[in-house]
Amino acid sequence: MSKIDGRKIPHQVRESIRMQAVQQWLDGISVPELSELHATHLSCVYLWVNRYKEGGFDALKTRPIHGRPPKLNIDQQEQLTQIISLKNPTDFGFYKTMWTRDIVASVIKTEFNVSMHPAAVGKMLRRWGLSPQRPVRKAWQQDQKK
Repeated sequence: MSKIDGRKIPHQVRESIRMQAVQQWLDGISVPELSELHATHLSCVYLWVNRYKEGGFDALKTRPIHGRPPKLNIDQQEQLTQIISLKNPTDFGFYKTMWTRDIVASVIKTEFNVSMHPAAVGKMLRRWGLSPQRPVRKAWQQDQKK
């Protein structure tokens, strides 16, 4: 049986698997059998059993995932989305009328005094569902018959 990549399983499901495996271990099923049964590595099951021995079932619960905090807090993010959707870069002294990552990074620096790399700004905008837009290039004197 092939092993499952646990990182792709939701946290609550993984917690349930850990609890179930340890309960089965307490009921007398061996660690190698549990490893096969749950399609996990032997070392994972031993880790779960050792955690249970040290702290009981509470030690098997899902812990919060800590990462780097965002540079902009929620209020600042909401303000920035309002700025992007309701204003124009020309309102901030830029000559372009379209928002670019560089312009957004510059506005973030002036409005919130936070430095962000344009690539990070691009990732943030994509997370919000905003994508870079290019102006439609159309000849001004188009032949309407075609």
